[in-house]
Amino acid sequence: MHSRSCALVYNAFTAITQCNAKCTHMQTFNLALAQQALLLASNNVLTAAQVQALLANASVTFAQITYVTKVQTAAQHKHNNVQKATCANVILCSNIAAHTSVYARKVRKSAQQFTQNNAQAVQNFTAQSNYFVHTNCYSIVQHAQHASKFYLYAIYNNNNKSFYFINNAVATKQQVAALLTASAAQQLLQSTNVVHNKTHNIVHNVTVRTIALSNIVSIKARKQLLTIA
Repeated sequence: MHSRSCALVYNAFTAITQCNAKCTHMQTFNLALAQQALLLASNNVLTAAQVQALLANASVTFAQITYVTKVQTAAQHKHNNVQKATCANVILCSNIAAHTSVYARKVRKSAQQFTQNNAQAVQNFTAQSNYFVHTNCYSIVQHAQHASKFYLYAIYNNNNKSFYFINNAVATKQQVAALLTASAAQQLLQSTNVVHNKTHNIVHNVTVRTIALSNIVSIKARKQLLTIA
């Protein structure tokens, strides 16, 4: 890897490790804003070109995203429309090459903090192949089998807030859990952010999500706001 790529990887990794310190402040996300997000979610969607223009050529960008997702219910409750509105502080990358594996580096760093992990297993960790591929803007990924589907690849800070709705009425996690399968309900109600990677048998607390651009209501980054409003 040439020197410029190494510098980009180092700067990205350094910024990510400092995220908890720098991203603790979040614009208050309250019920009114969550309900507004639900209304906006039915409007036009953001495009990959718009997101790429927002991120410009920055290697690492601290951002705040608001999005709405549909929650999958158990078969017997599929007549219910369950939605989740979320506001989260994340890290997005633009000109990081896909092969630099920012996620794997972050996972290894996190896993080193858990004494129960085997040191060699931590060093051996690599990201698994997935259903998407990175575009020339690292945080915009494309479905490998469906070229028209784009997602935002976001590395999460622990600071995020969600509201749940059942048929457009605000609901608690417990009320939503009652409509899910047993395993999904357990996952929803768990309070820990620790992840167990079965392949390498290590634990870490890194969260990366791919959010369909069609679900995103707004992205605040680089002192700009991109929204579907």
